[in-house]
Amino acid sequence: MLNQATSSAAVGAGVRPAASRRSAVLAAVAPTARVARLGPAALTITLAAVPAVVAVARGDAVVVAPLIAAGLLAGATLGWAVEDQAAELLASMPVASPVRTSLRVGLVALVSIIGAVLIALVVAIGPGLPPGLGDRLPEAAAAAATALGVGLVASRRGDRAAGPVAVTAGILTVGLVAALAVRWPATFPALAAGPIHGRWWILALAAFAVAAHAGRDPGRR
Repeated sequence: MLNQATSSAAVGAGVRPAASRRSAVLAAVAPTARVARLGPAALTITLAAVPAVVAVARGDAVVVAPLIAAGLLAGATLGWAVEDQAAELLASMPVASPVRTSLRVGLVALVSIIGAVLIALVVAIGPGLPPGLGDRLPEAAAAAATALGVGLVASRRGDRAAGPVAVTAGILTVGLVAALAVRWPATFPALAAGPIHGRWWILALAAFAVAAHAGRDPGRR
């Protein structure tokens, strides 16, 4: 009785009960998955696997460079999540735009993670995983955050090709920072491990802040 009264009061006050919100989000997963750009995301992570597969097939003993490329592409793959192809159709659902964006990001991230794990397994079966594999995480996070930030800004401005723009921006931004590290190694982090390698997280956090701002509900200021 108390729970029923609380739910009635929440509905009367215009607040959706937690259980109802949960049900609405779960109901939005399937239609969101159908319109999410999972195909292009899978194709991107497949391309990311090519250098590592070729290196293993040739019998290379060191596959650090292919793994760096795979990590960057795996992170930038999240850029495909910014496209909301069924925005007008799904807008009628009781789920806010940021929630749908989060669902798309989660679905694309799942595809990217599965692809990255398969790439790691191929390398592990071949020459074996190189030491310092965890150093690839900051770079991948920077590429993912940049792709999301640029893509959501482009999507908010009505760019119909926000996905490709986001993926490209994620890769090129990390590449630009790595190029600047050659000229100013004490300021910018490089792709190789070093004392300031953790500064990739600064870029990732800044880009995530941009993504969070650009991905907010358009109906709210």
